[in-house]
Amino acid sequence: MINCAVIVPALNPTEKLIDYVKQLKLQNIAEIIVVNDGSGEPYIHIFDTLHTSGICTVLTHEVNRGKGRALKTAFHHYLEHFSHLEGVVTADSDGQHAVSDVIHLAKLLKNNDQKLLLGVRDFDQTEVPIKSLMGNKLTSFFFQLLFAEKLKDTQTGLRGIPTNQLPEIANLKGERYEYEILMLIYARKLNLSIIEVPIQTIYFNNNSGSHYHPIYDSLKIFKKMITGFVKYFYTVIIAAIIDFFCFISLNSILLVELAPKVRILFATIFARILSTSSNFYMNRKIRTPSQKSSGFSYALLFLSNILITYFLLTFTTYYLNLNIIIAKLSIDIIIGLLFYQIHQYFLVNKHKKKSLVGDHHEK
Repeated sequence: MINCAVIVPALNPTEKLIDYVKQLKLQNIAEIIVVNDGSGEPYIHIFDTLHTSGICTVLTHEVNRGKGRALKTAFHHYLEHFSHLEGVVTADSDGQHAVSDVIHLAKLLKNNDQKLLLGVRDFDQTEVPIKSLMGNKLTSFFFQLLFAEKLKDTQTGLRGIPTNQLPEIANLKGERYEYEILMLIYARKLNLSIIEVPIQTIYFNNNSGSHYHPIYDSLKIFKKMITGFVKYFYTVIIAAIIDFFCFISLNSILLVELAPKVRILFATIFARILSTSSNFYMNRKIRTPSQKSSGFSYALLFLSNILITYFLLTFTTYYLNLNIIIAKLSIDIIIGLLFYQIHQYFLVNKHKKKSLVGDHHEK
């Protein structure tokens, strides 16, 4: 018996769903939960067949409420009745997730309570529909930019989630496809390890059966990524605002009697001291231990940040004649993104990898 549950949200599925669930059941999955997310009358017999066969639990939304809500309905049902299992694997109802891949992720859930598993597709294959390729590439790019985590497939519906993470995940906001990106943001917030597992890349009829709206749903996903960044990494944004206004106040008012280059140097140093100290303090007091980095690493970033910022400010204002406020704002955005990425990749992620190695040895 594979000690987990497979969850399949479905909207107007084909009759192939019945065979798909039967194949899963033959693999000794402990529980299968299918959610009818407001399917039309012509499709009701499919869910009736699944229900009367007894091979799975069928949950029903009377009207379509979205994939995110369908998943959360199943998660809450799982936590109420099957929380003794290792976790859940979510799979799509259109047959794009091979049974063998579902089973592989299910087996990987064993003794796993700090990892989110993603079944990732190969988007370099020629048969991948263009809307699927572009949508995934864009969301992957922006997710990496904002959350410093390079993922090949941010929109995959094949995921393995350990039971201990489900109570929080089941209460995340998001009713439709944006809910899946919120799972990944949640994982970054807690510094959970996101494990990518290669799976088969399967598309039918150019993915015509997908209910994903390329414009509407993509905009909602991007909105959630931006608001998620603000919510979970607001200390970075607060520190940047402090730095900007401190620099402008010093350069334009308090240190105006000093020579321009000296004024820019001191304004940069004092602004960086105040903003970096504020960020360091907030991270120490607010963030979880896995997100903290050492004082030495902060000092290293601090010194290099000052030197690069000062050089760019003097160069752009004296040699390019750029307005100091515009120059400061532009440089801060570029330098901020760069150093944020460095901090996440080489300090936070390095600490996470060390913790995972330690956990492995303990086991």
